[in-house]
Amino acid sequence: MQKKIALTGLLKTSGKIIGPIAILLVYIVLAVLFSRHTPLYNPYSSGAGGEIHYEKAKVVSINEQTITPSGFPELYIGRQVVIVRLESGQYQGKTFQVHNALNYDANFLLHKGQTIVVSVNTSTGDKSVINVYMYAPDRVVPLLALIGLFIAAICFVGGWRGFRSLLGIVFTLTTVLFIFVPLLFYGVPAVVATIVLVAVTSCVTLFLVGGLGKMSLSAVLGTVAGVVISVMIMLVFSKILGVSGYTSSDTDALLNIAGQSKLQVKDLLFAGIIITSLGAVMDIAISVATSINELLKHKHDASFDELFHFGMNVGRDMMGTMANTLILAFLGTSIFSFILMYSYQVQFTQVFNSSGIAIDVLNAVCGSLAVILTVPIVSAIAAKLLQGDLSGTLGETMDGQKDVNCPVIMPGSEDILAQSQTSQEHMGEKELS
Repeated sequence: MQKKIALTGLLKTSGKIIGPIAILLVYIVLAVLFSRHTPLYNPYSSGAGGEIHYEKAKVVSINEQTITPSGFPELYIGRQVVIVRLESGQYQGKTFQVHNALNYDANFLLHKGQTIVVSVNTSTGDKSVINVYMYAPDRVVPLLALIGLFIAAICFVGGWRGFRSLLGIVFTLTTVLFIFVPLLFYGVPAVVATIVLVAVTSCVTLFLVGGLGKMSLSAVLGTVAGVVISVMIMLVFSKILGVSGYTSSDTDALLNIAGQSKLQVKDLLFAGIIITSLGAVMDIAISVATSINELLKHKHDASFDELFHFGMNVGRDMMGTMANTLILAFLGTSIFSFILMYSYQVQFTQVFNSSGIAIDVLNAVCGSLAVILTVPIVSAIAAKLLQGDLSGTLGETMDGQKDVNCPVIMPGSEDILAQSQTSQEHMGEKELS
């Protein structure tokens, strides 16, 4: 009997892992198929029938090396002449001489036995002339190790919730890369595509993390509403400030693509802003909804006002840090520009009227506004949907079963709950007096 129970539990656990992964894999395959298209031009053609291929190679020997001090730490100036052996592709096993120029743009000091990536160029159709050039160190293994460390950490620390969060991350990446980007390429307006992306990713991610129920539904609705209002504000002020996708640094390349496709460059700027802030918006939305959920587990007859103010209290604590996180993220991407401005003592009028600063401020403020506006919206929606409804306030046991005695404790929620109860007691004493 015990063996049968253990086997049943093992099958349930396997189903919880294999089922979602199988569904996600099917979605990834369909998304990749949807994204397939004919390239606008062949970037791997070198003319006259020639081709360019990027292959792995191993440094066999260093025949010549000239290194001069640059005056800066770990910045090498000079050149290397090395012999490499190709380890992939049509010419696998053959050796070639490669010149490695060392400067600030390509600062890769090679050593014997190192695995690198080279570009193999054939200049004619019969491939009689082969040129091999240094491209970059082989970064695949370190990157995979870093990703593996992240996966292990999120599953070990988060358990089943961490596993579901990981599935949500993979779903979001797949949707952005293989659904959202092709939609933009095929001419879907960036604002429309972005709002659809927000709705779809927030639904999948929040329902995966919070489970099916009114708590997750309120977080989804609040996320979409907060983002939509933020987009409206963004559109108004972008018109006033005179900034758009045309003022970005990649405008020339994008306009070249737009001339041969249906891509609409003008509103691409807004898509980037919303995607950057979406994670923080979903985070604060599910946190506020869960806090209201938690209050209902302790006090089933809580009124709408109690639930709303409780959610607002939790949201206020998170709002500042989330907004600060977004602003710091945008500042971090522009740190080089700020160093240059500081070094040259750029005038205030020039700085605040430049397109770059206007875009950075618009990014930071509108992204943060999406976070801020989500707090009252989710508080109101969650308070209304969950009020007096225990079906939406159930936690999860370790085996995924619903259990009212298994609440998800929000950080600091017990203190806020105690403060709320104390405040209500004082109000009751005043009314009696």
